[in-house]
Formats: sequence, structure tokens, C-alpha cells
Amino acid sequence: MDSAVIAAIVSVLGAGFLAMLFFFMRGIRADMADLRTEIRSLRVEMQAESAALRAEIAAVRAEMQGMRSDIAALQQTVARHDGILSQLGRQNGTAAA
Repeated sequence: MDSAVIAAIVSVLGAGFLAMLFFFMRGIRADMADLRTEIRSLRVEMQAESAALRAEIAAVRAEMQGMRSDIAALQQTVARHDGILSQLGRQNGTAAA
């Protein structure tokens, strides 16, 4: 074979290889761009979910604070009733004697 033919074949194969490499690299680049877009949208969704969870936690904390004050008021009422019952019990004890 003539060296010119060999050089032409090598050149064509090299050019084909480079074209395939370029094609695959473009595909990989497009896939990476798609992944970046998906990651950005997931980040936005996660931030929205995180904000919603924080708001819900704050609402639960506020509700618990209200429950604590209700419980404290109930404890005071029970203590007052205990005092009244104790006093009535003493009065009944002295009246029966």
C-alpha cells in the first residue's frame, strides 16, 4: 500500500474518532446541564419544605406554650379546690366532734 493511502485512512479514522468523541462529550455536557437543573429545582423544593416545617414547628411550639399555661391554670384550680376540701374536712371533723 502506498503511504498516502495509509495516511488518508489514518486521517479518516482519526477524524471519525474525534467526531465520535465530540458527539459523546456533547451528550455528557447536556446530561450534566440537565442534572444541574434538576438539582436546582430539588434545592428549591427542599428549601420550601424546610420553611414549611419550620413554620409548623413554630406553630406546635406556640400551641404547647398555650397548653402549658392552661395546665398551670388547672393546677392552681386543683390546688385551690384541695384547700377548700381540706378546710371543709376540718370543719366537718370539728362539727362532728
